[in-house]
Amino acid sequence: MESAELLHAADQDARALLAAAQTRWDRPVPHCPDWDAAGLVRHMGSVLVWMAAIVTTGERVNRRTLEPAPPENPDGLPAWYLAALARALQVLGSADPDAATWTFSSTGDRRAGWWCRRLAVEVAVHRWDAEHAVAADRGDAHATTPLDGDVAAAGIEEFVVEFLPGLLAQEDLEGITGTLHLHAVDGPTGWWIDLDAAGRAIPEHAKADTAIRGTRSDLLLWLENRAPLESLEVLGNQKILDRWGQLEF
Repeated sequence: MESAELLHAADQDARALLAAAQTRWDRPVPHCPDWDAAGLVRHMGSVLVWMAAIVTTGERVNRRTLEPAPPENPDGLPAWYLAALARALQVLGSADPDAATWTFSSTGDRRAGWWCRRLAVEVAVHRWDAEHAVAADRGDAHATTPLDGDVAAAGIEEFVVEFLPGLLAQEDLEGITGTLHLHAVDGPTGWWIDLDAAGRAIPEHAKADTAIRGTRSDLLLWLENRAPLESLEVLGNQKILDRWGQLEF
């Protein structure tokens, strides 16, 4: 996806996140157990402020020192959050995607455009978290709008290329071995991953010890320990499914 498309998707998901959260500010968020709905909005809004500051300065910025800080009273959260969203979209949308800036890319990508994908994926997953919390509260945890397929595809690429090698380097992992094939059923996304070689990932369809088939949304949600396994078709060695949760993203 182009930067403008990623930012458009981020805008939509960010607003949907707020809409879900403000239906009940103290609602627990099952996939973010440290936060209630208000805490999730504070987190996401702080990320928006942080990303805008980084792309504006080109430098690493301490998120905890940035102003304006999120309000403690939930009544003030919507205005603060929407202002942070507008600022982030303006800064990222007007920046040269190839301009040099600080990122935490593990592959050394130090371009401003890197943040457009990071924002779109981050807010898409947390929008899902917020809406899933509402659905779970109503007794129907499966009634949650999937991630946009193209955003999910960008997120899968980001996860397997940028983040998975570092996650696999964690100490005391058990049973996350062999090769893995991620096969999207709703688009051309396919990845072959060697979990015994620091997560070396190749964008292709190839035979593996474990193959997981599903929508792009469900594949990314599974990678990030969110999607229920019944939404996926799994072939081959299934032990990895029980142990994937060791990877704390």
